[in-house]
Amino acid sequence: MLTIALLIMNFIITILGIYLFDYQVDGIVNNPIVIILSILIGWLIMILLLAGYIEGAYYLVAKNKPKTSMLKHKIAKQMVSIPMHLMNMRTDVVGLENLPKDPGFSIYSNHTSMFDVPLLMYKLYEYPVAFLEKEKLVNVFMFGKWTPVLGCVTIDRSSDRKGAEAIINVIKNVKSGSSMVIFPEGTRSKEIGSLLEFKQGSFKVALKSKAPLVPITIVKPKNYKKIKWPFKKRTVLVIHKPIPYDELKTMKTLELSEHVKKIIGSSLGIFE
Repeated sequence: MLTIALLIMNFIITILGIYLFDYQVDGIVNNPIVIILSILIGWLIMILLLAGYIEGAYYLVAKNKPKTSMLKHKIAKQMVSIPMHLMNMRTDVVGLENLPKDPGFSIYSNHTSMFDVPLLMYKLYEYPVAFLEKEKLVNVFMFGKWTPVLGCVTIDRSSDRKGAEAIINVIKNVKSGSSMVIFPEGTRSKEIGSLLEFKQGSFKVALKSKAPLVPITIVKPKNYKKIKWPFKKRTVLVIHKPIPYDELKTMKTLELSEHVKKIIGSSLGIFE
């Protein structure tokens, strides 16, 4: 809805500019400079309105609400959906019914691109989704300040102590009702359809939080990277059945890591 509202505003401003400064002059739309400037001004005003919306929503809602507030999570979900819509990304969700009714669980997913974060946030619309994230995401222009208030936890891999503290904070957030996403590969896989080795330490979240673990597979066709805008880029989000704590608590981190990797990997070939 936010994307549509912004595009409508862009269209109105562009048409209004052309009407006022070109059509009214001689009754004909024929001045390319006015047309180009109207289009550019339309985009500029749209960006400024979006910036104002993000800043206003942050100070009026996000900053003062608890981390699990669905109001601010839904505002954030609408914001992150904008680049997905503009890039013509289409995502089907399989297994949405597998998600636990109550938030406060861990999600383990493969990591395919920088769009995984907005994809999971937006498609798991009814849950307060947050992430174990890299430090650089906090510095993302305008939206970076939202990540801590949404419950995201920054991990500093340069220090084992700081890394352990980040895991502890993720565990606390799960216990407090956040649905925390962990990418056990630790970084993006460059090859579509393949998985990197899972980091065993990341599974301490599932074992210590005493909450269900939900494996999710982000599936893309082999030619995904070759598809350029404005052509449609398809993705499938496969939500597997949760692993209850009573089942996973008997596993060691290595065993759990291999088990979850097998589940996530089982859906990677659905486009073949």
